[in-house]
Amino acid sequence: MSAENKKYNARPERIFRRFADILRPYIAQAGLDEGFFTDSEYECFTAQMVLLLELAAQADDSVGLHIGQQTLSTDLGVLGQALRSLDKLGDTQYGLSRYLIVRGTIEQVEVQESAGQIFVSYRLADPATSLSRQYSEYILSLMLASWREVTGSRLTPLRVDFTHQRPADTGPLREFFGCPLYFEQPVSGLYIHKSVLEMPIVTADRRLFKALQPFLESQKEKYESDSLLVDVSQAIAAGLESNRSGLVNIADTLGMSVRTLQRRLSEQRLEFGDLVEDVRRALALEYVGKGAYRLTDVALMLGYNEPSSFSRAFRRWTGCSPQEYRKQSGHPPEEHGGSATSA
Repeated sequence: MSAENKKYNARPERIFRRFADILRPYIAQAGLDEGFFTDSEYECFTAQMVLLLELAAQADDSVGLHIGQQTLSTDLGVLGQALRSLDKLGDTQYGLSRYLIVRGTIEQVEVQESAGQIFVSYRLADPATSLSRQYSEYILSLMLASWREVTGSRLTPLRVDFTHQRPADTGPLREFFGCPLYFEQPVSGLYIHKSVLEMPIVTADRRLFKALQPFLESQKEKYESDSLLVDVSQAIAAGLESNRSGLVNIADTLGMSVRTLQRRLSEQRLEFGDLVEDVRRALALEYVGKGAYRLTDVALMLGYNEPSSFSRAFRRWTGCSPQEYRKQSGHPPEEHGGSATSA
């Protein structure tokens, strides 16, 4: 079974319901329907969530920031209710890392400690979808707004990193975050002092958390299988350029034996060769469509020794050559690269 049948998905629940008037004009263009706002079981693809906010930026250049800073923890459904019922801010980070999967397989949050600082980073799990400006600003402002809400404080980060380019006007971002901002960084995330993790949660309710925890655990188990697809696909994407995307290499990267990896894929009716093909196709469409790389470089990045082999595969996937697809995409060629900037 191809991974194409098990897309990276999101379960928005009620998170955008309060902002329906802002987003509704663009849902059709993003391939969504009214259920996106009304159906608690609604699922959509990563790229649709990202595209929706980019489309809405036509009317509001800071729409991601504006929605994120107004989002409440209760807008996150059961997960939000559970996290706001814990005792300390540090507990919410543990809970988030454990139960984030119940919101879908589109995102990953990591917490790293170094020299008394905590870096809470955010990535999209789909290797073929870039973290856009609007979605990045939405997620990071949502994080900080939620922390401020549940601690009842004007918590200020030490710094904030964004993967996108510096906007022409950083005023709204500087006003909300109140700290140095860095752009064109490898990962998007917030730096906070370690002591912040000890801040008490004003909405703490341990009995409520214990009541919600069994449901979260059952949902986590239900969607755990999707995380195998995420992990394997990311490992393949990372290994393609260095020609380390074979079964043995991926099993080693994931810390399991080849036999264990094959068994787990078989349990999900997934074929390793199909996964490699799907990741290659998804990355090819991303790289060729955006025009940021030369086509010969794209071929090498995807593990093809000859550009002609890549061209044949691309034509099989799309029915046209890479050159034709790039022309149809409307994206002019761009030079890859850029230096980090701060504001």
